[in-house]
Amino acid sequence: MRIGILGPEGTFSESAARYWLKRFRNDEESTEAEFRFYETISDVYEGLMRYEIDFGVVPIENSLEGSVSDTLDVLSSGCDEGEDAEERTKIQIVGEVLMPIRIFLLGKGHVRKVVSHPHALAQCKRFLRSLRKKGVEVKAVESTALAAKIASLAPAEEGVAALASEEAARKYKLRVLARDVQDRESVTRFVVLAREYETKPTGHDKTSILIYLKDRPGALYEVLGEFAHRKINLTKIESRPSKKALGDYMFHIDCEGHISEKLVREAIEGVRKKVTMLKILGSYPRDSLKGR
Repeated sequence: MRIGILGPEGTFSESAARYWLKRFRNDEESTEAEFRFYETISDVYEGLMRYEIDFGVVPIENSLEGSVSDTLDVLSSGCDEGEDAEERTKIQIVGEVLMPIRIFLLGKGHVRKVVSHPHALAQCKRFLRSLRKKGVEVKAVESTALAAKIASLAPAEEGVAALASEEAARKYKLRVLARDVQDRESVTRFVVLAREYETKPTGHDKTSILIYLKDRPGALYEVLGEFAHRKINLTKIESRPSKKALGDYMFHIDCEGHISEKLVREAIEGVRKKVTMLKILGSYPRDSLKGR
């Protein structure tokens, strides 16, 4: 089993991938899983397209900072016409992982510059504000693990520190200079992507779809009614620019239940009749923070 994640080693994505293997797979194949590290979320997605990996684990939203645009963009792939559009619709969400995020300041000692992923920087605004007052520079990089790697390679006198996980401190042999520097507790939701992989209902599932509405009054209301009439709970609904014109949007919708269930299937078929485009992003087991 080959799993693609954001690299280098030590990202929260790697922690999410390892947790998914332990909780939702835990079979002989998963114990021999090979991790492949990519620079961007798009690269993970393209790795699936090229059959380089069997699964890809990417962040999709954070409880403080909201959705990860790059992930929503790759999930929208295949909605436009093109020679590879049909192939891209075969990439499905097959799992999710909820990860409580604890952010640490890692370095070698004196701090003159802090680097990290934009979402991590945004989650530590108060802490970084206090550092900026002392003349500390702040810079965004592609991942928290890359930030830790940069800090580990920089000479001690340069004072480069990283906002990253405690696991990254161990991997890159950095000191923990400050713990839990995030403004408040947060959770990042990761999704597991695969190509043409069918999940079985567990009784505790979620289904994700992407729709493009017909331009008429009440269109969204009618779509939501298909779920409301069947008492299907929606866990997320978010608009995204279609990138076709200003004010033109698509909607990502998550609902409880599996596509194989009668009511969920009927609701989605009802939605299909009311929209210009509908893409089923996948049905998969829901994760929970209970007991963690």
